[in-house]
Formats: sequence, structure tokens, C-alpha cells
Amino acid sequence: MRVVEPGLIPHRWPGPPIFATLIERPNKFLAICRIGRRAVEAHVPDRGRCLDLLVPGQPLVLVEPEREAGMLARRTRYTVLLARARTPPSPWVSLDPAGAPRLVAAALERGLLPELAGCSVVRRELTLPRLRARPRPRIDLLLRAPSGDDVACEVKSVGAARGGVALFPDAPTLRGLRHLALLARLARRGLPAALVLCAQRGDVRAIAADESIDPAFARALRAARRAGVAVAGLSCAAHPGGMELLGPVPVL
Repeated sequence: MRVVEPGLIPHRWPGPPIFATLIERPNKFLAICRIGRRAVEAHVPDRGRCLDLLVPGQPLVLVEPEREAGMLARRTRYTVLLARARTPPSPWVSLDPAGAPRLVAAALERGLLPELAGCSVVRRELTLPRLRARPRPRIDLLLRAPSGDDVACEVKSVGAARGGVALFPDAPTLRGLRHLALLARLARRGLPAALVLCAQRGDVRAIAADESIDPAFARALRAARRAGVAVAGLSCAAHPGGMELLGPVPVL
């Protein structure tokens, strides 16, 4: 059983951290790792390139998730939770994008996102029924503003960084473009919408769109801001025992 240090938010998967070393990443879902003298397979939840993270020889933290009733069988026994960045200061970086909305919800409870001050989480992972689109679009969080208005909030996990600036995305993202288009459409209709970029590493002072990786996403982010989408940045430090909320950072 994992003991979570005071002040840390537990990782989504329970169980003690297992320290390993990456041997290779044959595909975006799979990592071959060394635990002691054993080579094991581990699932990679982050589908990005992770060029500074999933490099042969880099330290990893794995977990062995407990099986729950109804879970589909999976060939891999382990999941890659954290990777050590190769570039100094070489922090641990979370490879769990789906865990970012939990961090944003906790940050809202603690008043750490000024752009969304006073907002609280009403629902998570919901479909927006009012939009005529197939499939119907989904968003990460539905917030309730102090005014009583609902706020559609999408969360993006950021793992790449350069020169102290977290960069999103680390691979071209059509899904990210669709989310920005959705948020901008809502904002133009007068419906509150927000995007939170959550850096799951503790060595950054700002977050930015990576123009060199996905110029279309960078343009769409600027357009979403002009349309009235609230854009916020959050920095979190990753530790083997949990995630630490550091506070807001500017989105450049």
C-alpha cells in the first residue's frame, strides 16, 4: 500500500513506486524496462513523442495497478507513471495525461487559478448535448462560476519543456485542434469556456504552444483567446509518491 506524503495528491494508480530503467519504446503504447536484472513490459499512457523522457537509459517509475472488476485484460503488468527528464535540472515528469483534470480540480479548490477564481467542479468527463456534432464533443470538466454560469473547461497535460518553458503539444494534435475549435465556438456564442494547460513537471516558469511542433495548434490557441476563451496555466511537481501543486504560471 502506498503511503502518500503530506501535501501531495495521490497518483491515479495505487501501489508502491517501482524504480526502473527504460530499455526501449517499441511503440507509443509500450515500454521495455529493466527492474533490477529483469526486463519487463509496461504500458505507456502518454501517447506523445516524449523525446526528452522516454529515452533508453532514462530512469522511470512504474506502478502495478490493482485489477478491478470489469477491467479489460491487458498484456502488460506494469504502467509507466513517471520518467526522469534528460535535460537538466532533470525533474520527474508525469506520463499520466488523464490525471491532469484531477490536479486542476484540486487547484480550483485551493484557489490557485486566478483566471478561474471562485469556480468549482460540477461534473467530470461530460458530453455537451447542445452542440450539433457527431460524435458529440466531450470536455474534461464542467465548472460552476460564482455568477452561477456553467463553464466548459478542457485540460491539457504538458510534459515537454525547453529553457524553463513547458511546451504543448509534443506531437501534432488534431484532437487538440478540435477542442480549441469547440471552446472558441462556445465563447463566440456567449457561453463561458476555458482551457487549462497543466505542466506535470516542477521546473517550468511558463507554458507556451510549441509553434515548431504544431503551428496550427498555436494559431488556434491565439484564435481561441481572441474569441474569449479563458486560458490558464498550472505547474505541478511530480514525485514518486504523488503530485505537488506549485501554482499558476503564465501561458505565453
